[in-house]
Amino acid sequence: MKIRLEEPADRDASLEVERLAFGSDEEPSIVEAVRDEEGSFALVAQEAGEVVGHVQLSRAWVGETPVLGLGPIGVVPERQRRGTGSALMRAALEEARARGEVAVILFGDPAFYGRFGFEPGLTFGLHNPYAGMSLPDGTRVVEENLMLAPLDDRVRSLSGEVRWHPALANPPVEAPGGDA
Repeated sequence: MKIRLEEPADRDASLEVERLAFGSDEEPSIVEAVRDEEGSFALVAQEAGEVVGHVQLSRAWVGETPVLGLGPIGVVPERQRRGTGSALMRAALEEARARGEVAVILFGDPAFYGRFGFEPGLTFGLHNPYAGMSLPDGTRVVEENLMLAPLDDRVRSLSGEVRWHPALANPPVEAPGGDA
């Protein structure tokens, strides 16, 4: 398996990976909304010449400081639970670090994402703007669902409101569509 930056020729395959991984058109629509925005990039997992995994990162902010928001991340169902999602997650964090980003943020379960270096936003004094919100499935968003992976020491100076691209305004709080 090879993890690499998404290329223009991968775009349709990346959308199909997200559609298959989540069984909906919501995640592909998020990718389409953010992929051409300044600061956005994506990685794909390729096996035997076929795209089998995809992770999207896009610009987000803490106060006036730009950070990256991670999501969606998906793996085709037949490749899930084989380490593809984990490899994508680690590569995404490494690429973000190489680009000089301060941090990567996402919504998720601290017990799950902690293994990738994510910590609850509260650790850094950041509050989840969606805490208390009820999702359509009845899940209640809690403060700890805002997760942050620090990439350098500037993370300690982050303060202010946490903001994502509007396409990510309805946060998922479950594990990704894959095996990250």
